[in-house]
Amino acid sequence: MKVLRFALFAAAALIVAACLPVTTKSPVGTTAGFKQDPALLGLWKAEPDKDSPEDKPGYIAFLNAEEENTMTGIIIDPGKESGDWSTYRLRLAALGTNHLINAWGVLNNGKPTDEDEAKADVLLLYRFGKDGKLTLALLDEDATRVAIKSGKIKGEIEPGDMGDAHITAEPKELDAFFATKEAAALFVKPLIVLDRVK
Repeated sequence: MKVLRFALFAAAALIVAACLPVTTKSPVGTTAGFKQDPALLGLWKAEPDKDSPEDKPGYIAFLNAEEENTMTGIIIDPGKESGDWSTYRLRLAALGTNHLINAWGVLNNGKPTDEDEAKADVLLLYRFGKDGKLTLALLDEDATRVAIKSGKIKGEIEPGDMGDAHITAEPKELDAFFATKEAAALFVKPLIVLDRVK
């Protein structure tokens, strides 16, 4: 399996040297159009895991980028020593009731991300709760493999029981699928829940 330093928090801890999340050949929202989302703008905080009281809160800042219809995500993990920070190029789309983020790595601690991360289009679903919390979720690899094998969405699965899944559907098909409840169900569990910093 490929390795990717994908710096999004799970209970305020970075996913470091994790397996490559599910990726897509084309950004989701290509035919529908990308838009900046003013509801995301600002600084968000993730509390540390209750089982790791020595950990510090982590932060994600969402900013509008100069490139049209693009946003920037800045992830900050103060950590135990020097901490870590990463930046991501984000393109957002609203398809049906699903709000989606395509994310590409740009910098890790001031250095360009490695080639795999820079090219990988990682898809996230985001939702706002009635309590104002922001939840981000990644595609579940097992659920995505099942969807690919059953023909619900075109894709490739690398050899082995834990082979990486890559969605290869063309933009029109991709957008139509990710506008459905069936697609939303592939985001099985939250990656992180954040509170807005006021």
